[in-house]
Amino acid sequence: MNCLTNISRTPIPNDVFIASLKLYYQMGRNDEYDELFSDNLDYIRQQMASEEATAFFRLFFADHKLPESRLRSLQLESTVARTKAEILFKNIHKVFQMIHNPKAEPFHLNVTEINDLVKLMFRNVLPQEKLQYRKLESKKHQLIASDSISLREQLEQLIAKLTEIKKTGLYEPLFLELNFLVDFTQMEVYKFNENHIVGLLVFYIMVMQEKVIASRYVSFFNKLFMNKEEFLAVLDKSRFGWSEGFAEIMPLHRFMLRIYHELYLELQEYARDYEYESKLEISKSDYIENTIDKLPEVFQKEDIRIKHPFISDSTINRTLKRMQEENKIRPLGKGRSAKWIKLYRKETGKYKVQQLNLDLGEEN
Repeated sequence: MNCLTNISRTPIPNDVFIASLKLYYQMGRNDEYDELFSDNLDYIRQQMASEEATAFFRLFFADHKLPESRLRSLQLESTVARTKAEILFKNIHKVFQMIHNPKAEPFHLNVTEINDLVKLMFRNVLPQEKLQYRKLESKKHQLIASDSISLREQLEQLIAKLTEIKKTGLYEPLFLELNFLVDFTQMEVYKFNENHIVGLLVFYIMVMQEKVIASRYVSFFNKLFMNKEEFLAVLDKSRFGWSEGFAEIMPLHRFMLRIYHELYLELQEYARDYEYESKLEISKSDYIENTIDKLPEVFQKEDIRIKHPFISDSTINRTLKRMQEENKIRPLGKGRSAKWIKLYRKETGKYKVQQLNLDLGEEN
């Protein structure tokens, strides 16, 4: 727990302080966002769980080559996983469904809940012995056999230290959670190699519960995936000097402040679009048809979802069916990943100037 133990010796640069103030300024609209999305909260959270699970899997388990269509299919309860990679993805999807369930109990930071999270994510993927706490070997005397000490006790001490520092109210919560993340990662609490993944997931949950709500509506892990190389670089940098109590955590802190700042900016755009769509005088079906009219000749339903993240699948499906019956579009293939082709062409050419000939009935 070197980061949390030495947190009082960690100076906060001016740029980090200013970035934190900007983030808290954006958080001032939290209640406004929650109220705006309240009518469709269940649907939005369901979509977020799907998006976060996919991005999380792509970010940390890129070696498992699962096509996008299969990932969407695995999100259905009726789809049976055939490989360990598919089991892992279904487990991850269940984790994010729990996190984004508006009716779920809040996550409590303790060894039991962290252990339950680990078991749920890696159930039927890793052997049981890999899900155990790692043990440290310590010698009482040189001539006496060593004793094994489970890292569970050290994890409990780390959590207690975080709780103790939080009570003082002297440190910004995001900064505290980052120190916890680095300590957890470096301690290697579990026997498997994915300790940093578990630590980041706990960080994600705790920051969300600290009222940084942008990740409830905009994908945090998709943003990390788009900045993967930079994220892994600053995370690695935070490990240097950790054993001596001088971890370089500021690059990671700057990175996370920027990520959450960008998430709030995206949330502003989503909120604007959502509010506009909710006040439309024309029907949502007509609005979707107008979007289809602007898409390429061949398109997918996902192209519509990107343009209208807050319109339900059922509304999109009804529009596609209606336009098919009106002979405006037809499907190319079957299934969730099927493409559609437009049966009409939109006039995009410029007007041509022509001479107007009027026949006034006069004889030459």
